[in-house]
Amino acid sequence: MTSRPPATAPEVRTVLGRAYVDDPLMAWAFPDEATRLDAVAAWVGLFAERALEAGHVDVVRREGAVVAVATWRLPDDPVPSARTLPSVPGLLTALVGAGHATVVGAGLARMRPLVPSRPHAYLHMLAVDPEHRGRGLAREVLGHGLVRARERGLGVHLETTNPSVVPFYERNGWSASGRVLLADGGPELVAMWRPAEAGLSGAR
Repeated sequence: MTSRPPATAPEVRTVLGRAYVDDPLMAWAFPDEATRLDAVAAWVGLFAERALEAGHVDVVRREGAVVAVATWRLPDDPVPSARTLPSVPGLLTALVGAGHATVVGAGLARMRPLVPSRPHAYLHMLAVDPEHRGRGLAREVLGHGLVRARERGLGVHLETTNPSVVPFYERNGWSASGRVLLADGGPELVAMWRPAEAGLSGAR
């Protein structure tokens, strides 16, 4: 395990893209199966680049290759300049067209009331390459971020639209803090909260 290594943006976005391609949110946002993998990699890659700049990306390597990724946002992270390209809405529009981008953007805006108002760590993305799942890598890559959050007295917020991962987060100290349907016919998003005082032992 290496914490916050000099991983490159291509390494990180490739694992994220492969891991998230079947996520309900991504299937809804990028409905064209033929282009979804590249679209997802481009989309999540934008957020990964920002996390890398802030120094809040943890990875696990096996035989030199990145196989698991966790990206974080902390309260004092700098806000990206409005001049930085591509912009989040601009990239989404380029990938799916203005009409669907508007629908997705409106759906994502429904998440905002679920974000805690108190300072917190945000686990933005947690991913394991599909070929390496089932080996405890998600827990391994998660550990460093949980230690950092606890040292700073921060609870951890996350969101997921994938019901299959909720039990994993529950075993590791999270509980559901809210739910919202992102759109008619769209996925349900579950917000989860892990208190700062949650222990690290026994998590798996």
